[in-house]
Amino acid sequence: MFASLRSPRAVAPHTRTLRSSPTARRLYATTVTDLSALPQCGSKLHGFTLQRTKHVPALELSALHFRHDKTGADYLHVARDDKNNVFSIGFKTNPPDATGVPHILEHVTLCGSEKYPVRDPFFKLMPRSLQNFMNAMTSQDHTTYPFATTNSQDFKNLMSVYLDATLHPLLKRSDFVQEGWRIGPENPKTADEQSVKDLVFKGVVYNEMKGQVSDATYLFYIRFFEQIIP
Repeated sequence: MFASLRSPRAVAPHTRTLRSSPTARRLYATTVTDLSALPQCGSKLHGFTLQRTKHVPALELSALHFRHDKTGADYLHVARDDKNNVFSIGFKTNPPDATGVPHILEHVTLCGSEKYPVRDPFFKLMPRSLQNFMNAMTSQDHTTYPFATTNSQDFKNLMSVYLDATLHPLLKRSDFVQEGWRIGPENPKTADEQSVKDLVFKGVVYNEMKGQVSDATYLFYIRFFEQIIP
């Protein structure tokens, strides 16, 4: 599932002059989200076919649902008068159990890809990008990788990294060992190799979740969902 919210300046540059007053601003926003000015159902664009459209007045936006002709991937485009350019790619990741496999996979996916075979490309991007939001999130049954930026070239650069990271990840065993669950000595420098009592659970995802589930609000949220959806 792909989703994006693009700044209308890239779609309708001729309307930039309509932004000098509140009345003109409303007119500008209307032209950006007017369904009659956007592609119609059945239209084919870049290998996608438009399935349906919907205007949402309360959010001042129009949504266009496309489907990729070859793969069947869904793409949701949001047209809105917003300076932010937002993109997210998401995958259905139904967990087989409670061991956190989708969350571990989310982390390992961001540890280098075919086009960008560097360790932690996202941490290297943060100081070099104009992004105002960049993250990845694992929910109950899906994983998403969103970002936002107000710069159009930065948007293209980040999308290139995101798509290659999620569609062509390296998934190295060493990254699984670091990000996932593992057992090791509490202090590798001083631990007795023969002492089993010094062994503890470790891993980036394990430590992250240990800190999160210690929060009472989050724990209530998890227990609530376990009761609603066993």
